[in-house]
Amino acid sequence: MKLQDDIANEIKEMSIDELLFLKEQIRLLRKAKAKVKSKYTLEEVRKLTSQSKSNWADDIIRERQERE
Repeated sequence: MKLQDDIANEIKEMSIDELLFLKEQIRLLRKAKAKVKSKYTLEEVRKLTSQSKSNWADDIIRERQERE
């Protein structure tokens, strides 16, 4: 795989500081990926929201005003 080879070659040329930074970024990516567990797919959400008759922006504004 060319992409994996390119990445592996870049990693071989990194300094220790760059490797430490890369390791932290990988950790953050894995942590973020683990949190992303949706009950619905994006397509299902779009379908559900397109069928909604209410104005969501007005609802949000109203809720914010009620909290004040």
